[in-house]
Amino acid sequence: MLIIQQLRQFVKKKKPTVVFILMAVIFSIYAFYIALHLQPNIIPDEPAHFLFSKHFSTTWGIPPDTMETSYWGWHIQQNPFFYHWLNGRFINLITLFNPLISDQEILIFLRISNVLFSIGTITFCYLLSVEVIKHKWWQLLPGFLLTNTLMFVFLAGGLNYDNLANLLSFGGLYFFVRALKHKSFLKNSLVWMILISLATLVKFTILPLALAMGISWSVFLILERNQIFPLYLKDLKIFILLCILFSLFIGNFLIYGINLIRYQSIQPSCIDILDQEYCESSRFYIRHEEKALENKLSVNESVNQGFPNPIEYVTNVWPRLMLLRTCGIPGHEGYKVYSPINLIDYFQFLLYSTIMIAIFVFRKPSFLLISLIGISCFYTMILMHQNYQSELVYGFLHYAFQGRYIFPVIAPIFILFTKILKATPSKYLRWAILIFTIGLFIYGGPLTFILKWDSVFSSWFH
Repeated sequence: MLIIQQLRQFVKKKKPTVVFILMAVIFSIYAFYIALHLQPNIIPDEPAHFLFSKHFSTTWGIPPDTMETSYWGWHIQQNPFFYHWLNGRFINLITLFNPLISDQEILIFLRISNVLFSIGTITFCYLLSVEVIKHKWWQLLPGFLLTNTLMFVFLAGGLNYDNLANLLSFGGLYFFVRALKHKSFLKNSLVWMILISLATLVKFTILPLALAMGISWSVFLILERNQIFPLYLKDLKIFILLCILFSLFIGNFLIYGINLIRYQSIQPSCIDILDQEYCESSRFYIRHEEKALENKLSVNESVNQGFPNPIEYVTNVWPRLMLLRTCGIPGHEGYKVYSPINLIDYFQFLLYSTIMIAIFVFRKPSFLLISLIGISCFYTMILMHQNYQSELVYGFLHYAFQGRYIFPVIAPIFILFTKILKATPSKYLRWAILIFTIGLFIYGGPLTFILKWDSVFSSWFH
């Protein structure tokens, strides 16, 4: 009886937390179902991640490139592979207890670890929204949107390094925000730098996020120097964090610093690292030879051939493609694969409407809000630029255009959306948009997929 009474008191006092836990449980059930039942080769790049994870399990260090690994277009030398190194340790651990374990069982074990990464990601999303949004119920909306973003949920049940990169990025953003709110500034600053430094050892595409956060943090340090300094470094915890951060800086320098010095590039090409026969066996090389234009188009040439100009691409084409590949499954499939109506038009309408409302409601944003806007915009613009350059190479065939690439900043994007909606002056408009948003994400999210998987996606499951 005492336990029941304590549980009732907790629910009464912590209703929003209970609701979030319920959302996390629903998300976990769905993600675990995917992890246990999804056929191999459905999750984007899962065969490659599994191969590299097994390859890294053969050594505690960094294994050499092989013809088999180079086929997937990734070269191990001078590239970040922390995710696969970590998976290699997971494989070592499970084979220690069960030496006869099959590849299918190892795959499921690694998928389950990815579900745990994603549960951590949505938890950091909620904690981040609590720090930024000053209303206990509105704080739930970003987590709701994330757990109903179909590509995020679908990816959570598979083997993909985005799951770990998202966890570390969200965690870094959470401690970054706490530092900007003067909550144990030094400790939280070191923790966000550690997490982002780990994230850049998972994927090089996290570098723009790290740069944007570093610039914002540096500006804050200068503006708030009178309140921040002096810093006291005698605490043992601070010393340990500094040692960890220094080690990660060295690790990043040995990859990216050496690449810049030796190859004048963040990520050297395959031919800079490996023999030609390895590079020519890569599926990326084969795709480039088969699909790429003879010469990369200039902007004027692309426009003359009827392709969208940069302004049209940024304002209309890119947002729609990103929505298609964020709300569709898997990353390379369009939303129309399973939707009876074109919901992307509604998502796009919601996006543009929110931007218009933001112009009127954000008159004097705080430095914290400016930082989140700047970080999200900077990362998004870098992604847009990369996508547009790829379009000029392949004639706007949308290769290498994945919705999951926006996930490292999707938490601040959802939080900013919530802040805009919450600040909408008209009560009726605010509630109308909120109801529309919740209905759209429910109907266009995992629930629709669950209801349709038997008739449309049954071949994906076993």
